[in-house]
Amino acid sequence: MQLGEIIGSFSEEARASEALLACNDIVLLARVGEAAFRHEETVGEYAAGAVRRFANLAVSEDWLALMNVIERADDPGIGCLNYMVHWSLKQDETPAVTAHAGCTCGDSGGCS
Repeated sequence: MQLGEIIGSFSEEARASEALLACNDIVLLARVGEAAFRHEETVGEYAAGAVRRFANLAVSEDWLALMNVIERADDPGIGCLNYMVHWSLKQDETPAVTAHAGCTCGDSGGCS
């Protein structure tokens, strides 16, 4: 299976949910459940969204790391989903940087 086919199939909620369960990682499933709850999504929606976010937002180093995971995985599809979901969870846990970080302007545009 080609990487594009893996990403395409995991972009579907039902397939992503099945594959997430196939990872047999209860801790990952719990973390995804918590993130899905915060985003008012099902576990499958969050997992499918994680794949789409990775495909759209990952930088070169992320893709290289994914290629290494796929190369070493017994099941490249499960390894791919696992990596992308972990990546997405990490992104969700990283606070967003605002345009006016550290200023006292109150976001009115008059940074001091």
